[in-house]
Amino acid sequence: MSSRTIEWRGDLDNLQQAIKHAEDALAAIPHDRPDRAARCNNLGQMLLQRFERIGDVEDLQQAIKYGQDALSATPHDHSNRVICGWERLETCNKPSSMAKMLWQLLLTMTLIEQALCNNLGERLSRRFDRMGDVEDLQQAIKYGEDALAATPHDHPNRAIWCSNIGLYLLQRFERMGDVEDLQQAIKYGRDALAATPHDDSGRAALCGNVGLWLSKRFGRMGDVEDLQQAIKYGEDALAATSHDHPHRALWCNNVGLFLWERFGRMGDVEDLQQAIKYGEDALAATSHDHPHRALWCNNVGLFLWERFGRMGDIEDLQQAIKYGEDALAATPHDHPNRAMWCNNLGLWLSERFTRMGDVEDLQQAIKYGEDALAATPHDHPHRASWCNNVGVFLWKRFGRMGDVEDLQQAIKYGEDALAATPHDHPNRGMWRMGDVEDLQQAIKYGEDALAATPHDHPNRAMWCSYIGLYLLQRFERMGDIEDLQQAIMYGQDSLTATPHDHSDRATRFERMGDVEDLQQAIKYGQDALAATPHDHPNRAIRCNNLGGYLELGPSALHPVDGFNECVRLYSEAWRCLTSPPRHRIHAALKHARLLCSSGKFRESSTILEDAVNLIPSMNLRSLKRDDQQHILSELSGLAATASSVILQAGREAYDSLKLLELGRGTIMGFAIDSRSDLSDLKRDHRSQFDIFHRLRVEIDSPVDEMHPVSTETLDRRRESLISRRKEAVDELEKTLVFIRSLPGYSGFLLPPSPDILRKMSEHGPIVVLNSTHYRSDAIIVTISDIASLELSSLKLEDIEQRINQLAGLGRGPQTIFRRRENNLKLNEILRWLWDAAVGPVLDKLQRCGAISTGGVGIHDLTRVWWIGVGPLSMAPFHAAGYHSPGSTRNTLSRVISTYIPTIKALSYARQKRFELFSGSDSSCSRDNSRSDNIIGKSNAHLLLVSMSKTPGASNLPGVSQEVQYISNETDKIGIETSVLSEPTPTAVLNQVADFNFVHFACHGVSDVNPSDSHLMLLSPDGANAAKLRVRDISTLNTQNAHLAYLSACSSARNSSLRLADEVIHLASGFQLAGFSHVLANLWETNDSASSEVARDFYHLLFQNHGTGDWHYQVAASFHEAVKRLRDKRPQNPLTWAPFIHTGA
Repeated sequence: MSSRTIEWRGDLDNLQQAIKHAEDALAAIPHDRPDRAARCNNLGQMLLQRFERIGDVEDLQQAIKYGQDALSATPHDHSNRVICGWERLETCNKPSSMAKMLWQLLLTMTLIEQALCNNLGERLSRRFDRMGDVEDLQQAIKYGEDALAATPHDHPNRAIWCSNIGLYLLQRFERMGDVEDLQQAIKYGRDALAATPHDDSGRAALCGNVGLWLSKRFGRMGDVEDLQQAIKYGEDALAATSHDHPHRALWCNNVGLFLWERFGRMGDVEDLQQAIKYGEDALAATSHDHPHRALWCNNVGLFLWERFGRMGDIEDLQQAIKYGEDALAATPHDHPNRAMWCNNLGLWLSERFTRMGDVEDLQQAIKYGEDALAATPHDHPHRASWCNNVGVFLWKRFGRMGDVEDLQQAIKYGEDALAATPHDHPNRGMWRMGDVEDLQQAIKYGEDALAATPHDHPNRAMWCSYIGLYLLQRFERMGDIEDLQQAIMYGQDSLTATPHDHSDRATRFERMGDVEDLQQAIKYGQDALAATPHDHPNRAIRCNNLGGYLELGPSALHPVDGFNECVRLYSEAWRCLTSPPRHRIHAALKHARLLCSSGKFRESSTILEDAVNLIPSMNLRSLKRDDQQHILSELSGLAATASSVILQAGREAYDSLKLLELGRGTIMGFAIDSRSDLSDLKRDHRSQFDIFHRLRVEIDSPVDEMHPVSTETLDRRRESLISRRKEAVDELEKTLVFIRSLPGYSGFLLPPSPDILRKMSEHGPIVVLNSTHYRSDAIIVTISDIASLELSSLKLEDIEQRINQLAGLGRGPQTIFRRRENNLKLNEILRWLWDAAVGPVLDKLQRCGAISTGGVGIHDLTRVWWIGVGPLSMAPFHAAGYHSPGSTRNTLSRVISTYIPTIKALSYARQKRFELFSGSDSSCSRDNSRSDNIIGKSNAHLLLVSMSKTPGASNLPGVSQEVQYISNETDKIGIETSVLSEPTPTAVLNQVADFNFVHFACHGVSDVNPSDSHLMLLSPDGANAAKLRVRDISTLNTQNAHLAYLSACSSARNSSLRLADEVIHLASGFQLAGFSHVLANLWETNDSASSEVARDFYHLLFQNHGTGDWHYQVAASFHEAVKRLRDKRPQNPLTWAPFIHTGA
């Protein structure tokens, strides 16, 4: 960017007045007046100046119009008349004075026409800048060439005309990509300089222009000499420009750009520092309303982003993003530069995602990248670069979210980038690096990129590193040792080419540790750690990695010293306050494991307890559900391990249970808290809520994300940030103490006290079963005690094997032979589960009088709530035992079973008063004194949702019969029933909240992403199946909901073992939506059996018109309905065992 007109240096008001006077003068003169052309031109120039100051496109349009009027008012034969006159003068030996005067007049008039052509070309060029219409640019070039053709070689204006044509050609190069335009621009620029005296005031602008064009040629051709010359010309322009000159900001900006490019090519950090300084000088010299300010903001953002990549200071990246946002905010939506600003901001947000891990940054990066592409013509030279960038963003999202569609789109964008890039373009290798097709292609493109990169180029280290990674992946896939050797070689080359103070050096050491033998891995791990500052967020990871290498095999250390070094490394990682909490928690798990191996269970239990207590400080609430799941999956098993180690250390059962409550069901707990504790605090004590929320966000953010005072040095900044982190932790503790001193908030965000937990068991014992490599236990909560029972016969290895086996039963086509075989396997699993876990638990409960000895009626049994931890969350405790005729060694004969994710979820399920008929004595937990959700509906309303036929799935002939059974039962007692046959998910979501009971008879699917598990309904056009997903259901907050019956396959199944403790499935989704009771299925069910259980359940429930505990009535009626089916087919558990009750 450079200047071609003399900017108005005076007050803007004076310019406004000048324009008004010029308009008035023009309006007052006749159209045939000789000076009309000059007046039109002058008014056009003033309007152009106002456009430059204010940016109003209308001024530019009017400037062009007046320029065209000026040319129209000038006779078109001036040039011919000059030539003819000159020829006549040459034929005269002694031309008369009159002839000379005539020729001089004609020459002057011709030069006026040349000036008008030049001015109009300049204005058209400006409009191209603003509007992007290539036709304006073509016309600008034509007018410029016309002006130059009619100008004598020794005329002082020739330099200006040359310079302007060069500018137009540069614009056309940037728009069309033809290198010949760039070559011609540089030639015209040098011609302009050659025709300009060294002391001419316009020389600075010409130097600035040639410097800019040479830098463009460097970018296209890669010749470093062009870049060196560009910097020289830029510095010459600055040297010739006074400090108060309006063009100084422009030259500062350009020199900053040239230095930035030289840094990119040569890697000298001093160039980058100087580029930032020049960029900031340009901004400081530019008013906030100046049209160029957006460009300067963008460029400073580029320089800071580059420094972040080189030095690793997150503050540079934060500032780059701020400058990018400022540039966009200052740019009209129809401005051609907006595409570039969008692209750059997308790049910087993508980088922050890589650094900070917030997926919202990545989503925004993709959006900005797509906006950039949408605003860019298909033949634009930058389109290849921007396609590549969007492909990289989508590739990152694929790596984070796992959506294959993102990967496919990334490949497509990579191919588009490659197709749009000339074969001789130096960036072609880079675009190939962005192509994420199969591994073979990735290696080929990586090698192409390396071949296109000079040996002294800073990017060479990156290409080597990538090729090494791809070769390693191919080695792991194909087993060719040559790939491994090559990966090592490229990794070493990458390290050699990486400066010792580069922020990526530690990462490349770390990568080398993956491809070398263990001794080298340890060495590189030590080097990586040594290159990582003690307060760097990545230090915990590198401590963990080095500890892992030392544990894997022999080292130079003595075994005892090696063990102690691992303990030290994990301990340091755990205490690294600047690292993300999840990395610290991983370290705590490793540290605790080593301590346990040496018998230090008490010390280990303390570390694990602190690690679980760290979970609430992670600002997970602000993340989207999938991001919450991703992070929590990384912490899988933490609470279970902590619980086991606490018991192994001889501590109380309550201490163990407390950590299970705190470390499990986190996502569900967020929603429950938002509808109770946090929402109550926000409503009752808003100021305290705001303080608490601010501090929790601050503590959970990496240290580098907090903004220091800009004048601080780097070391002082780090010290102040760490100090501030400690202060924030102390402030949060004091805030929590204060909140808990408020009336009714003594238990704010704390696990329930022992008294509250015992009270929760007043309607029946709560049994929590947990198994780890250390031990297996049942923690039993009764009205009088919280105790643990060690289950020595229950082994984690057996559990994992049996649960995996269970997951495969009932799937796929069920021939008679296969079903008989699967029933035999399931019976064996149920007997094992009874002997190892359920039997001993029920025996203990019976000995202490917590459950009855049994009876003949459904109201003679005690209820038991089961909570399975980890893989036990899918264990069928309700069906455990021996089911031969007459046997009572099974759960169905001893207790009424209900499942619940956590005790907090049980408390939430009991908040509503439930009465089916008027006058009944409804049960409601009274431990929620501050709940506003007490409701007493005496007339129930039932919604029946049926899908007997589903596109793409098997028909369910039993659905119609099931609906008829239920309708008959509700008609008998006058319950109002509505039927939705083959509805859309939206229709169901819009109506569910209006009913007390909902019954779904349809297909259900358990997804690998449990939040996407769904009931299969119908699309709006009726042609396809549509999904009613867990994530959609759980956002409901119903007020009158009591019971959801999910007569659908796998509606209580979580297919993600790593998220087992989050207990995310359709049943828990409905419970979170406010349904106190949910009846569901653990696996695929038989259509007729589902109809039979539903019929018997409603018949048993509705026949009881008396008073009593309706929560008990629901559980007991369902228990009896399942038991009746069991009694008919005792050796066919695949048919009767999947039906479970969850909730209050």
